[in-house]
This record gives sequence, C-alpha cells and structure tokens, in this order.
Amino acid sequence: MEVVIRFKRLTDRAYLPRFAFPDDACFDLFSPVEASIPPGESAIIDLEIASEFPRGYEVVLRPRSGMGIKHGIIIHLGTIDAGYRGSWVVRLFNLGKEVYKIQRGDRIAQGALRVIPRVRIVETPHLSPSERGERGLGSTGK
Repeated sequence: MEVVIRFKRLTDRAYLPRFAFPDDACFDLFSPVEASIPPGESAIIDLEIASEFPRGYEVVLRPRSGMGIKHGIIIHLGTIDAGYRGSWVVRLFNLGKEVYKIQRGDRIAQGALRVIPRVRIVETPHLSPSERGERGLGSTGK
C-alpha cells in the first residue's frame, strides 16, 4: 500500500525529505541551516517544510542511529499530526563530548509514517485484573 505525503518547502533553502533506500522504514530530514551544538546543549532546527497527509496517520520524528552512536546526538521525539500544516521543527541534544557541527543539507533526523487507530475514551469504575496489577517501576526486579 502506498500513502502520499505532500510537502511544501517554506523557503528556498529547505530540502524535501527522501528515502535513502527503497526498503527504508524512515525518510531522511535535512537541515536547511548551519548550526553548532556544544556538549550538553541543544539546538532547535526549523526544517522549513510543511506537510499534508491522510487522516489516520502520524509522522514520528526519530533520531538517526549513526548520529547517536557515533556522536551522542539525539532528538526530542515528536509527532506530526495529519491536520498540522505548520513548519516541522526538531530539537537536537548533544550528549557527546565535542561540539557537533551541522552543515546545510546534513541529514539530522528521520520521519516514520505510522498508522494510528481511532481511540474512544471510556470512563469506568472498575478495571479487569491482570497478572501485573498495580506493580509499577522496578516490579520486574531490575
């Protein structure tokens, strides 16, 4: 099944997302600007793109594994909702020990289109029992 995401470049320097390989689960997102992120700091990068895609889907903004493993760069996970028409923005965190430099056109994050079920919220006075019950943090012994 193919789902279309329509993108609008909001500036001339913006890049359209694209897949590196046909079987990739995520499409790459590119920085339209240069930036430096000192160790322990973060930077907000406006990708200068907006989108339109069908109801019943979301785009999950995710880190690029190579940036995280090699340099300690992660992103704040985010969701782009189907009805949102504003500019996509990501916050990058530098957990590494060196300043991380971003060049215009660098792949800095990735997006994953995901199906979201329609959910109906129902209040109830009782919940059915489960094996776990109310045991929370640390309940598995670790």
